[in-house]
Amino acid sequence: MEEKQISQTQLCALLWAGLMAPAAELLPAVTLPIAGRGAWLSALAALPALLLLGWGLGRLGLRHGGLAGAIRWGLGPVLGRLVLLLYFIWGELLLALRLRLCAQRLIASGERDGSLWFFLPAAALLVLWMARGKLSAFARAGQVFLAVLLTAAGAVLLLSLPQVRGEHLLPLWWGDALPVLRSTEPLLGVLGYGAFAAFLLGDTEPSPRRGRDWVLWAGGGCLLLGAEQAVVIGNLGPELARRLNSPFFALAKSVGVEGAFQRVESIIAALWTFADLSLLGVLAFALWKATKQIFPRAKQKPAVTAILIPGAVLGIAAFPEGVMADAFGRETALLGNLMMGLALPLLVLAVCWGREMFRHSPHFVYKSVRKTEDMVAEEQSEKKTEKTEKND
Repeated sequence: MEEKQISQTQLCALLWAGLMAPAAELLPAVTLPIAGRGAWLSALAALPALLLLGWGLGRLGLRHGGLAGAIRWGLGPVLGRLVLLLYFIWGELLLALRLRLCAQRLIASGERDGSLWFFLPAAALLVLWMARGKLSAFARAGQVFLAVLLTAAGAVLLLSLPQVRGEHLLPLWWGDALPVLRSTEPLLGVLGYGAFAAFLLGDTEPSPRRGRDWVLWAGGGCLLLGAEQAVVIGNLGPELARRLNSPFFALAKSVGVEGAFQRVESIIAALWTFADLSLLGVLAFALWKATKQIFPRAKQKPAVTAILIPGAVLGIAAFPEGVMADAFGRETALLGNLMMGLALPLLVLAVCWGREMFRHSPHFVYKSVRKTEDMVAEEQSEKKTEKTEKND
């Protein structure tokens, strides 16, 4: 059965729904040590780089069936497979990390001792069920997940606005501009998870508005991340927000409405499972697309099963303690995402554009025409020889 394509809007919804998981855990804690009280501007400072990278990967991925196809086309069958294998290994590590952090959040949301051996396999089985199905069904679920997450995040931020203190955010001077620009490095590391969504570009419907849509989605996402960081810093202060794990969830502990509800952090943490499922699903489908390019005869359901089972085992074995998972997510994962989500895609873009320019160069066109003419002349000579032999 032919796989139904998804729209550009659905892919963007999946992307930003998934990115809300690491953003809630790491922002603004990873940008504050660099930019101080100006950390809330880091998302806006990163917007130009995000727009350019998304535009480039979008054009390249749509031409070659996604980022995996572009890597194979641009780097060749041997080097392309090696690079895809690197993406596969890194994706497995991120899959294990996200499964571990998702289970950790589910345990914490119950406000009692829970078993990692129950929550992590349960999350892995749910992702496996989604990834063995159609991408179109998962994309429709992602739109619902994003709507729920935006509603929950909006409620927390709006209810926290009265406690924002201006001295925690301002004043900012020209001397703060360089630290703000430098703070885009860890923020792009957080957003680097989204590079795996480029593997799914081959399954999207062509749209003449894709460039405009990406500008709107990227701009809206960066504004939301900026607002989240501003409210967290304005409430908790730069020093406290810097020391906390998951500052957004710490902020949710102070949210309440007199006479209605007082503590909503458990509900918010549980709802953020939708963000984990979105990101885990994107990773699983992306790794399946990479597997298909490495092993063309691979089938989706066995491949996805082979991807998820090691990820679940690695999530328990590599991160037996929550502290280890948090440290890996704050340091190694961000550095790896910068390499695999920013540096390597830029290299692939440069190589692919270089190949396209060479293919359209006059020298290449001349050689192609000469080669075609020689082939035609040789074919005509063979036909003439055969005709002569028949006449004799």
